[in-house]
Amino acid sequence: MIGSDPIKTVLTRRIKALLYAVLILAAVPVSAARTDLTGRWSCNDGGTYYLRQTGSTVHWYGEAGTGRQPAWARVFSGRIADGRINGRWTDVPKGRSAGSGSLVLVIEKQGTVLRALEKTGGFGGSRWVRQPAEAAAPRRFQQSQTSEGEDCVNFDPAAIRLRQVNGRWKLVEGSRWLFDFGTDRAAAQMALQVIERYRMNRSCFVGRPDPSFTYLLAKGGIPAGPMAGEDCLAFDPLRIRVSKIQKRWKIVEGRHWLFDFGKNEGEARHALAIIKRYGFTRSCFVGRPKAEFTYLRR
Repeated sequence: MIGSDPIKTVLTRRIKALLYAVLILAAVPVSAARTDLTGRWSCNDGGTYYLRQTGSTVHWYGEAGTGRQPAWARVFSGRIADGRINGRWTDVPKGRSAGSGSLVLVIEKQGTVLRALEKTGGFGGSRWVRQPAEAAAPRRFQQSQTSEGEDCVNFDPAAIRLRQVNGRWKLVEGSRWLFDFGTDRAAAQMALQVIERYRMNRSCFVGRPDPSFTYLLAKGGIPAGPMAGEDCLAFDPLRIRVSKIQKRWKIVEGRHWLFDFGKNEGEARHALAIIKRYGFTRSCFVGRPKAEFTYLRR
């Protein structure tokens, strides 16, 4: 244009181009803007999943538990488009299940949560949460909330001692007692042998201060037996489920109930996820019929 300011014209064009770019970026969904989903994820089916994203392609491997033969082990391959992941999954022979199907996942909360929108083949999980790359080790006796939502107290199995305190037999570490067996010294001794045999170092709870479910974890991972003299009941982690029986929520296998949670459905489902996550197959007791010490193992 004759008489126009060339500098002003150039600046106007650049401002318009910048505004156009801003509008384009604003139109991109927040969940899709994150470029990398690579990392470790936990799911409400009790499994841990390891994702790798390359461009718009996503692969994962997941399993329930950490043993040589977990309850299930599966792989997935899919592609990202419009904030969703479309793909197929299949179980692999490392686990004890054999299934396959399709999945459609929605990417939420800036790529930190995945939610199943559609699923086939009996896939159990529906929500994945990205886990931190590394968690700090808890201090001795410190209560810790793990990345999987567990409530555990840590102790040193090498420092546990059997003592009689005010007429009651207890397992203690230093000045703090961990397990109380009343007048049953034999049960306390057996429990101490169990802790030493499995190198247990974490006592975990669901529903404190009055827990409806307890279990112990070990230095080497999951307690795995057998041990001479144990009193255990076997169950199949693939067959157990939460069921309401006479107004009480229970974990059952077929017609037999294993754990009773009263009116608390949430605690029952939390405990079920923990059992499946670790692949426990035995519920064990010390001192039945009124067992003061119980534990789960594979």
